[in-house]
Amino acid sequence: MKSMTKNRIAVAVMAAWMGCAAVPAQAQDFDLTDMVPARPGQAVEPQGDVVVEDGIVIAADEATAVSVAHQQLIDNTQDGVMTIAVGSGVGLLSTGSASYQTYDNINATLLSKRAAYNQAFLAAKKGLVEYQKGAEVVCSNLVSMQMDYIDSGTDSMGNTSTSSKEGCADSVAGSLAGYVTYDVFDDTDKKSVRISVISTPKTREQIQANTGAVNVVSDPNEVFKQVVSDIQKGVMPPLGAKVLTNANTGEVVLMGFGSAIIRQNNNARIASRLADAAMRQSQTRARAALLGTMQGEEIYWRGSFDESQVESTEQFEYEDPVLQDPSEVEKLDQERTVFLNQFKETQDYGSLTKGQLPPGVGLRSFVSEDGYWQYTVAVYAPSLSAAAKDAARDQKARGKDARDARGGVNNKGANPRGASGKVSKEDDL
Repeated sequence: MKSMTKNRIAVAVMAAWMGCAAVPAQAQDFDLTDMVPARPGQAVEPQGDVVVEDGIVIAADEATAVSVAHQQLIDNTQDGVMTIAVGSGVGLLSTGSASYQTYDNINATLLSKRAAYNQAFLAAKKGLVEYQKGAEVVCSNLVSMQMDYIDSGTDSMGNTSTSSKEGCADSVAGSLAGYVTYDVFDDTDKKSVRISVISTPKTREQIQANTGAVNVVSDPNEVFKQVVSDIQKGVMPPLGAKVLTNANTGEVVLMGFGSAIIRQNNNARIASRLADAAMRQSQTRARAALLGTMQGEEIYWRGSFDESQVESTEQFEYEDPVLQDPSEVEKLDQERTVFLNQFKETQDYGSLTKGQLPPGVGLRSFVSEDGYWQYTVAVYAPSLSAAAKDAARDQKARGKDARDARGGVNNKGANPRGASGKVSKEDDL
């Protein structure tokens, strides 16, 4: 049984990474939206046989494979990567976590929490890149031992010391695309957040296919309606991306998520400007997230540590430490021992997203129920891009016959009141 399992792992891994261009049709039945993310202490009910070996989960059912892999990572309470081997190939699930602090100032608490989300997201993406590209490692290690021993006609005594110094640095760098956010979790008791990202044959194929020719035409209103409905059913992640299939046309819709903290202020005018700034921040971050999963982003990570240690035993000391004359020493009444260890560590995470988004990317923004978070989702579908290009061509054609647009300012001109008030009921969104 064990040899059969290893054979299945080898076949699945080789098929995915050496020949992942051909994805079986059954991969299209795999929908992340239908999954229920794991929580610490929960149990996963497997659908069919599941085998877990050497960090790889093998199952006939894709949803079960992902759920079991996620539960394994959560139960280990550490960041990591699990490989999911299914009939469609190999998927990678990576988790990252970070902690935050609470303060008297609610703005500081929220900013600390969002920074933790960002750190956890970068850690999860670094896990995917490291698994696929590997890490570059440089280490140095030095141990120095000394002994000073003195014998006289009446006594024998010695000093010994051992010192060590170790320094290591490893780095990860690579381009990452075709991944989506699988799960986000804020543990308010432990003051920590966790983000899980996943890359599967289906997400990679859908995103690659979405940059090709347009062969479906969707009603933009229907697309956004489904996006809003999908968000309301699940979780609005503070960052990352997601793939959604239009229920009516089968068209693949890509979504990038962005968020910002709405800073609180007692001055209404300042509070309004802060809310506007949060809107712009979340929109920019949503566009960047969409661009990152569509075209790829560069992920960088560098970790290093330095550790030094001294351990010594002294039975005597020199009366003149500079000359260290063996005839001028004083024997200690009690043996003196020293132990000292110093450890330093640094970690640097980075990502770079740069490029041109296609036309037709729509933005939809939401404020959280408590009023502290501004969310934006950037939505792209081939049909929306095609509609935007058609509109641009029409506008360009009209511009040739346009009249002179200069002048006409009249401060006393008619100024009828525009539409003001609530447009949609909350229950309809």
